[in-house]
Amino acid sequence: MRLGRSRRPLPTMDTRSIVGVVCLYACLIASMKTQAGELLHWKEAWVRSMPPGTQVTAAYGVLMNHSDETVTISQLIADLGNDAQMHDVLADGDQRRMVQLETADIAPGASLIFEPGGQHIMLIGVTEPLPEGGQVEICALSAAGTKFCTEAVISRHAPGGDNTDGPHTDMHNGDHY
Repeated sequence: MRLGRSRRPLPTMDTRSIVGVVCLYACLIASMKTQAGELLHWKEAWVRSMPPGTQVTAAYGVLMNHSDETVTISQLIADLGNDAQMHDVLADGDQRRMVQLETADIAPGASLIFEPGGQHIMLIGVTEPLPEGGQVEICALSAAGTKFCTEAVISRHAPGGDNTDGPHTDMHNGDHY
């Protein structure tokens, strides 16, 4: 008895199968190019600790676009609260008012800055007190479906010594915390 490989014919693919594989491969390459073109990362992210009895807080940080294409941020999510929204503070005469932003574009080489008194992230429906020094995951989702996440430290003031309180606090809870 002789052991060895059997000589079976190799399976063949019909033209439709080959076209399907080529199309699938092209779609994967296009998808990788779109996601690779969206190179964003977070810097200096933090969440303001909350005074007792409030259910809203704000998050800040810088979302940097290192790609050669404009990236549109279409949604924010966080592992804290019921909702995360982008807001901006606009001057209206001698008054300031907050508006919710549906999307935000980040040009190539530019940054989207979330800061007290300007564009910021509102975390709404927070039911538990935030432990000082803890962390909250915040993710920005692009219109193309790419997700960019960071761990934001919980602090009363901005890390690095910027202890300015922005007017957003007055607008949400009547406290200048």
